[in-house]
Amino acid sequence: MTRAEFGKRLNKIRKKTGIKTELLAEKTDVSVGFLNGVFSGKAYPSVETFVKLVNALGCSANELLRGEPWPVDETAVDSRLLSIRELPPDRARHICNVLDTILTDLEQAKERAPSEK
Repeated sequence: MTRAEFGKRLNKIRKKTGIKTELLAEKTDVSVGFLNGVFSGKAYPSVETFVKLVNALGCSANELLRGEPWPVDETAVDSRLLSIRELPPDRARHICNVLDTILTDLEQAKERAPSEK
């Protein structure tokens, strides 16, 4: 992948999430000018900045590098559900509460995100 391809993909994901360049710069501890350089293919982020970009955008490294979200492995999900069922009830309830909180937060973030045109 070229710098230009990476920059275009980064900017596309940024727009999709609705985050302004200024806020992304603030969240990743880089300047707006640097980000614009990355978007145009003139600059490339360090590994540390790449990780910050992934976290700030809420995407996977795979999506940013390859343009594909990380695939969900249904077998792994099923395996984890079985593991939860085998836990003592109080621990299983705790994990379910954590999952409920995460899913609620994701749904609220989805509702706050600007709609795609």
